[in-house]
Amino acid sequence: MGMKLGLENCQTLLSRLGDPHLDFPSIHVAGSNGKGSLCVQLSAAASASGLTTGLFTSPHLVTVEERIRIDGRPIAPEGFDRALSRVREASEQEPVCSPTYFETTFLAAMVAFREAGVQRGIIETGMGGRLDATRLVCADLCFLTTISMEHSEYLGETLREIAFEKASIHRPGVPIIALDNEDATVREVIESIAGPDLTWWTSQGETSWEGYASMVKEAATILEWSTSSAECVWPGRSPKFGSDWVEGIITRISAAHNAESLAADLSEVERPSVLLLGMTTKSDINETLSPLANQLKANPIFQGLVLTQPITGRNPAVSIEDLNYTLSGFGVEPETVHENPIEAFSVASELAIDGGFDLMIIGSVYLVGDLFRHMIESNECDLWEALTAH
Repeated sequence: MGMKLGLENCQTLLSRLGDPHLDFPSIHVAGSNGKGSLCVQLSAAASASGLTTGLFTSPHLVTVEERIRIDGRPIAPEGFDRALSRVREASEQEPVCSPTYFETTFLAAMVAFREAGVQRGIIETGMGGRLDATRLVCADLCFLTTISMEHSEYLGETLREIAFEKASIHRPGVPIIALDNEDATVREVIESIAGPDLTWWTSQGETSWEGYASMVKEAATILEWSTSSAECVWPGRSPKFGSDWVEGIITRISAAHNAESLAADLSEVERPSVLLLGMTTKSDINETLSPLANQLKANPIFQGLVLTQPITGRNPAVSIEDLNYTLSGFGVEPETVHENPIEAFSVASELAIDGGFDLMIIGSVYLVGDLFRHMIESNECDLWEALTAH
């Protein structure tokens, strides 16, 4: 239950499990936004290079098995159950050691990766880096994506403090590639931690996805992979995912959930669009919504706003009443609000169809997950096939 920063639980339990995390080298990825997009592209390239590849990410969209992928495919429920049972048995040894939800999924991933004979791990941090359970993997290459204000109640109240926590995935002598940052204090703290192992990386591409693809090519060069890229889909997050969800219009899916990612994804909108917005609880909802509100007021490309709230996920949703109240403080009024996200999706789709606009779903990965599950069930698709990344 809950959240606990620190390595003690996992150090103890990994030892009891026979240290499965040391059976393979890993690439360790930290940052505020884009970690998953980079990780899935790294996984695709490693797998295409002939390596049995384990990908650990969080959170999941629909089912917990998504967090643990072998060569792009979520492990089967039976495999997850076996790994989970091993973790439980280890936790019940005396003295009893009780891992958190995130720690449990990480430990299960390490057990599953050993069972699958993984040759390369791609590991996304959960939160921060210095005290994140994933810090225990044996990394021979690290990446830092963007650094922005997030989880300040856990990681620190300043950008400098947050940068320190995330940059501390660095291991002495291990290369770390960090996405260039305009903030001088962020640069200073990353350079002070990583020293000569640091390479600053300027994003090469028109979109964030393309920018991360350029970082994958660098990883392939350093690790001497035979392939520097491969086709992959990051469900709910990669370009064009879900674009055909509604017949007659283009739908864009965004898992943006903090101020930085909201601003970035909204800036890439090029066609008149209706927004469907739902969010999970934030430490400062006003700060999070500020860039979105500014865009809605200033940019006529946004033609309407529908509010809703996610119904799944481990974090509570921001109620439509609170969301509406916060946005009204910025002078933004929605066209309509609907507590049920499926109903809200239908209404927003109709608004887009009637106006000849695109539809953009944004604000929470859990909202994306709710609608993704709805589309899978409505079209009677195979969930595991739909969740396979490469």
